[in-house]
Amino acid sequence: MNDMTATGLIPDEYQKTFNRLQERSVALGASTAQERAAKIRQLYRAVYDLRHEISRAGQKELGMDGKMHLVPMKGEVEFVCERLAGWMAREDVEDVLALQGRKAYVLHEPKGVVLHLAAWNSPVLIALSPLIGMIAAGNAIVVKPSEITPRNAELVRKIIDKAELGDDIEVVTGGPEAAEALLRLPFNHICYVGNNRIGKLVMKAAAEHFAGVTLEMGGKNPVIVAADADIEDAAAKLAFARNLIAGQVCLAPDYILVDETVKDAFTEALTRNLSRMFDPEGKGAQHSKDLARIVNTRHAERIKQLVDDAVAKGAKVLHGGAFDVEQRFVAPTVISEVTDDMDIAHEEIFGPVLVVSGFTQRQDAIAQIAKRPKPLGLYIFTASRETADWYVAHTRAGTTVINNAVVQANIPTLPFGGVNHSGIGRIGGHAGFKEFSNPRSIVEDAFNPAEGPPMNYPPFAAETGMFIDMLLTPSD
Repeated sequence: MNDMTATGLIPDEYQKTFNRLQERSVALGASTAQERAAKIRQLYRAVYDLRHEISRAGQKELGMDGKMHLVPMKGEVEFVCERLAGWMAREDVEDVLALQGRKAYVLHEPKGVVLHLAAWNSPVLIALSPLIGMIAAGNAIVVKPSEITPRNAELVRKIIDKAELGDDIEVVTGGPEAAEALLRLPFNHICYVGNNRIGKLVMKAAAEHFAGVTLEMGGKNPVIVAADADIEDAAAKLAFARNLIAGQVCLAPDYILVDETVKDAFTEALTRNLSRMFDPEGKGAQHSKDLARIVNTRHAERIKQLVDDAVAKGAKVLHGGAFDVEQRFVAPTVISEVTDDMDIAHEEIFGPVLVVSGFTQRQDAIAQIAKRPKPLGLYIFTASRETADWYVAHTRAGTTVINNAVVQANIPTLPFGGVNHSGIGRIGGHAGFKEFSNPRSIVEDAFNPAEGPPMNYPPFAAETGMFIDMLLTPSD
């Protein structure tokens, strides 16, 4: 599909594309596991063949090697392809009294035509990784990469063309107008990766057609550092995790709650590790080849305003704090003494800035977390199994990692997703296959009625009431 022009695409072109894919979805629904797996492998092969272009596009638009984003994809491709036939097989269910001797099973059938609206922070991976589950489930797909990273968006189109999947997958590029036009079409399911504001619009659009939704968003991901945590290990892992893609990661830690007894030691270790990783020669983090850039000047200015607002209201910059908005540079930054009247206490930072606060009782830490919407990721650092289990039991999050951070994404054996504000639905591996499938319940009576369970038709005998009363009797 062509890009939006100055006057906008003719709506009929969207409708024709949708109609074509809807017709195509019938054949895709009847495709075999072998055929679907072959398409998934074609997709990955095209990604691999274009890896050098992906690398350059990442450098240009995010200041980092684009190949780095692709590492998880191969493992998921192999995992899904090796198991797909088993997932597509009928799933027999337990024989229970309600079946009265009949057979029952579940078949996972395709949703039909799926729309995928992708984010920009890992532009190729986020555009293509959910397609693995969509293809595995047998769907036709429209994917719209983010217009914020246009080079990568065009690469997504090129990858689909190179993989020769254009009959099954349509790539739409363009701005918000393109997304708005697509959302007016009666897709069977919509997958969106991005922020809460657009997520609400997607849900409203989906409601018009009773479409299913998968929303992968983010939020303010908390970290708890207990008094018994390995301080050096926690500081190194969090310094690294916060600065992946310059903090532009939905799972990145956003604020750290540290037991007051180790707060000073942790903060010192954190700032030291940030210097070691991103300014080892003392020339300034702007010279680091390992620190990505903010995607555009608008987002760089937004992050600067969050820090400026906090400082103006009394927060302290403990490390970093340097900005060059025109160069899209934000230094790895640590701030403390953040209060609830500061914007940074409530808004997702989505940049290389960490807020560090202390707590004295672990109930105080969970109270701080409970004040905010349920996060996509929650991180706990402790040497104690009891402490880890206690925090897991007293918090709610889409995902949780103990003694590490941001390592829970793209693990094909785990369902990935958020809770409420941070997301709806699960993707990845088997969870992705099920997310983009309808579990169709099937009950079979005997093909020969003489071999099936007896039926009871009116007029009912007097004994029928006694039989029903017996069925209703509690078993305990």
